[in-house]
Amino acid sequence: MQNQDLTINDLDEHAQQTALTDFVKFYLRHYKTNDLEILSQYKVDYAMNDINMYLYANKNFHPDELVAGVLGLKHDLFVSILSTMDIAFNENGSLKDTTWEGWYQQEYAKVVEGK
Repeated sequence: MQNQDLTINDLDEHAQQTALTDFVKFYLRHYKTNDLEILSQYKVDYAMNDINMYLYANKNFHPDELVAGVLGLKHDLFVSILSTMDIAFNENGSLKDTTWEGWYQQEYAKVVEGK
């Protein structure tokens, strides 16, 4: 499957877990700084609202506990977000051709430029 764009749903269980964990860590960093609006360009508000309610209710958790808890309880919502975003992954679950922070900067630049 080399050089083929894989979606979150194409990944095997281990690769999908890697992809989700990386995304959850990215999501939490931006949740804490209140700058998840880049994700609002996708129709994922319903999922984000549910996830954010969990994060707010458990804000005193240790970061590792928060990652494990939100991923365990909101797994399907994160899969739904990534499916809607139509992000390309490598077979191992890493983002294809970028990192989450790199993706964020690219998307932010598009907004600043008005695209």
